[in-house]
Amino acid sequence: MVWYEIVLIASSAVFLLTLVVSLFFGDMDLDVHADGFLMGDIVSFKGLIHFCIGFSLTLTLMREFTIVSAALGTAAGIVFVVVLYFLYRFAIKALQQNIQYTNEIKEAEAEVYFWNEQSGIGEVFITLEGRPVTITLQCPKGTQLEKGQKIKVSGTRKTVHLHVEQNN
Repeated sequence: MVWYEIVLIASSAVFLLTLVVSLFFGDMDLDVHADGFLMGDIVSFKGLIHFCIGFSLTLTLMREFTIVSAALGTAAGIVFVVVLYFLYRFAIKALQQNIQYTNEIKEAEAEVYFWNEQSGIGEVFITLEGRPVTITLQCPKGTQLEKGQKIKVSGTRKTVHLHVEQNN
């Protein structure tokens, strides 16, 4: 295996890993700022990974390392960086426009995930910003709830309480 094939495999693996982590967990910094162009958006870890993919893919397809293939690989790497920068920027703008963060929860439907009757504390699944999250549920001790039961809750992003009118 030639060095540029190893670079292609490694950079593609890092790219896929960061993409999966960003999609499922969303906490990873995407290195792209939607409000304007910053040189740091292109010259970044992700920019380096995109360049390596374009450069090594070109050399792998040409099956040789010459001055011409290196020049074409460099051009392809730069194209990868610029194109993927604008794709990320477009995706971030689209996502930011659709998400509205809520701090206060009013009469939302939730599903009991865990409940401890003696302590009056448990957890519920609730949908916030289009994705299911678990939130701490606090109720008076002795309240009887079962796993999977649908209830109405009110509160904040951190703690909710059983709403007076319950869905049985």
